[in-house]
Amino acid sequence: MKSQKKPKPDATPAPGTTNIISETSKRTLDSKSPGVAIIVQGVSGNEVMALPLLEQTLRSSSAKPSNPELQKQMSPAEAVAKDDVEHFVFNKQLVLVVRPVPTDLFAFAQKIKWGKVKEIDLQNRIITVDTQLQKLNSLAVRDQAGSMQADPPVKVSANSQSIENSTPAKPAMNQPDQKVEKPDKAMNDRDLKPRPGEETIDWALRVIAGSSSFAHDTACKQLASMEPDNNHLQRVSSVLATTLPLAKEGFRMKEHVNAMAVWQTDEATRAFAALLADERLVLVRKEIIGLLPTIHSETTAEVLVGRLSNRGDLKSARQSLKIMGQIAEKPVIQLLNDPNSSMRIEACNILQSIGTQKAVEALKKQAETEESSVVKQQMSETQADIEKELTTQEK
Repeated sequence: MKSQKKPKPDATPAPGTTNIISETSKRTLDSKSPGVAIIVQGVSGNEVMALPLLEQTLRSSSAKPSNPELQKQMSPAEAVAKDDVEHFVFNKQLVLVVRPVPTDLFAFAQKIKWGKVKEIDLQNRIITVDTQLQKLNSLAVRDQAGSMQADPPVKVSANSQSIENSTPAKPAMNQPDQKVEKPDKAMNDRDLKPRPGEETIDWALRVIAGSSSFAHDTACKQLASMEPDNNHLQRVSSVLATTLPLAKEGFRMKEHVNAMAVWQTDEATRAFAALLADERLVLVRKEIIGLLPTIHSETTAEVLVGRLSNRGDLKSARQSLKIMGQIAEKPVIQLLNDPNSSMRIEACNILQSIGTQKAVEALKKQAETEESSVVKQQMSETQADIEKELTTQEK
């Protein structure tokens, strides 16, 4: 009896002018057999070991219940079977292609628990996920242990943040009002208001990840008008951060940032750092930087300070930091210790507009050890200007 070998990823076409997105989209947008692709980052060189673990993880979250009625209620993400997963390697990156295509791509992405979703490309139906082999191993062991006693997983709503790990309730969860009228799939992300029985936040997060700019802006305005609560803050801010690239590509940044300013977390705000670092067009970066003061936080100021070293962003980042005012003071003060003398001078320029007594003390201390005579002179002048302004304010 021959021993069964581990599956070996398919060979990849020789890379030429084709990149991983165009190569993958050939499969996801295939008219005869469309699918959704998952680009798996972080397992380069370990594809052979990662592949069976990924397939096991997909199958463990998609085991079909014996009850036909429950099968009908399963989302496409839950209905994935082993035979529905294709794989290949391109430029040392493992790609999984899952069929059939989920009705709600964003809901599908939310169910990926074995890695961090970095980007969702709705147009090409491609999800980029970052993971590690160690994490895959841990999840596989946990799922294997759980499968020995667990019942079929509870049906998860299209936009729920996470899957419940507790023992599923009995079929009593099949409430009559869950029978929602059949939507037109093409209009799934274009609804301008919640569907019957759908929570406002669920609707907003669903259409924000869609292709309609008008529906997106309508949803963002609704979120911006709401009072954030601890039960939903983390979920909403996470979705808004994840969909930032979609908002940028769809020219929807203004309303998106307004919503993020209301549903604000430091983790979500830091997503702008990666967004700006990846954007090549100066004008697009300028627009984003100009919107950032709307998110009035110290973390936002840290992101802006990080753009000062980029010549193309210097002017707009400086202006945005000045608009933010005193909340940006601490990150700018830290710039006084930058090895680059031009950045230390830049810090002085900004502190002249936003500095308080804290800036005066920091400038005085830094000037004592400053080696550059030019920078030292700038620090002394800035200190004097701030002290003069503070005296005027006291009068």
